[in-house]
Amino acid sequence: MGTLVVYMGIKNLPVIMDNLIRHGRDPKTPVAVVRWASTPEQRSVVGTLDTITDIVRDSGIKPPSLIIVGEVVKLRESIDWFEKRPLFGKKIIVTRTREQASELVAGLEEFGADCIEYSTINIKPVESYEILDDELERLDEYHWILFTSLNGVKYFFEHLYSKGMDARDLKGPDIAAVGKSTADLLLQYGINADLIPNTFTGEGLAESLLDQGVEGRNILIPRALKAREILPETLRGAGAQVTVAPVYQNCPAIQPKKSLRADLEMGRIDMVTFTSSSTVRNFLSMVDAESQDELERLMEGVDIAAIGPITAKTITDNGLQVTVQAEEYTISELVWSIVEYYTKA
Repeated sequence: MGTLVVYMGIKNLPVIMDNLIRHGRDPKTPVAVVRWASTPEQRSVVGTLDTITDIVRDSGIKPPSLIIVGEVVKLRESIDWFEKRPLFGKKIIVTRTREQASELVAGLEEFGADCIEYSTINIKPVESYEILDDELERLDEYHWILFTSLNGVKYFFEHLYSKGMDARDLKGPDIAAVGKSTADLLLQYGINADLIPNTFTGEGLAESLLDQGVEGRNILIPRALKAREILPETLRGAGAQVTVAPVYQNCPAIQPKKSLRADLEMGRIDMVTFTSSSTVRNFLSMVDAESQDELERLMEGVDIAAIGPITAKTITDNGLQVTVQAEEYTISELVWSIVEYYTKA
C-alpha cells in the first residue's frame, strides 16, 4: 500500500491508527507525526501504527500536526535536512534597524534560526545639512572623504543627489571605506573605494591613513550626528585638517518593552545579536532593568553575539558577557561565527 498523509488528525490519532490496522495495514507500518512543519517550531516523532499514539502523547506533540503513514517514513534519517540545520530551534533576537535587518535575518534563517526582530534603532536624516552643504561647495579642496558606515554612504549620496550632484563631483578626493560592506555600497553609487583597511574599525582606518601620511591633508567625514571621536581625533593629532559633517542620526526605536521583557523572563531567547554600540545601548533601554542584578537575571542563559570589538566593549562595559564575536566585522562573518559556535556546542 502507498503513502497516506492525514492533515489535522492529531486529536483522532488513536482512532485513525486503530482503523488502519483493522482494515489491513501492518501494525509495524512506519508512522511520522510532524508539528508546525517547515517552520522553526517544527518537531517530529517516528513510530509505527501500534506505537505512535503513545509516542505522541509522551512527547507532547499537539495540533497543528501532519501524520504520515508508509514506508517513506524510513527515509527520514537520510532526508531530514530541515531539523539538522545548525541553528534549528534557536530563537535569536536581531537588534538592527528594520531596514538593515534583512541580511542578518536571512543569513540566520538559512541555517534554521527563528529570528525575532526588535529594532532598537531608528535612522533619520539630520535636521540640518548646513555643514555638509558648505563642504560640498569646496570638494576640490579635499584630499580624502572617509565613509565609516552604510548609513553614512546612503544619506551622503541622498543629499548629494538632492543638490543636483552625483558621483562625478567626487573626482577630486580619494575615497576610503571602513570595511567591505561599506565599500560594496559605495560601488552601487558608482564609487570604487581607494582605501579599505585590513581591520574594519575606526582605529583600523586611522592606522591605514597614517601609514600614507595625513599631515596637511584636508579630510571630510560624513557620519552620524553622535559617534566615536577616535578617527577624527587621531587624524587631527597627526596634522590633518578634519571636518565632520553629520548626515544622519541614531534615534531609539519605539518598541513594546513588555513583549521583549516577557520573552526574556520566560527564557524563550537563545541569543541576542548586536551590530553596533547603539544597538546595545538602545536594547538595554528597552529591557529597562532596574538594577544590574535584574539585567543579569533577565539575560541569564542568553548568548550574546557582537559584530566586532567596539560593540563587544560596549556590551562588557554594561556588565554582560560576549559569547560570540565575528573575526571579520561583517554581517556574513557574524552569521558564520554564530553557526560555528552552535555547531561546536
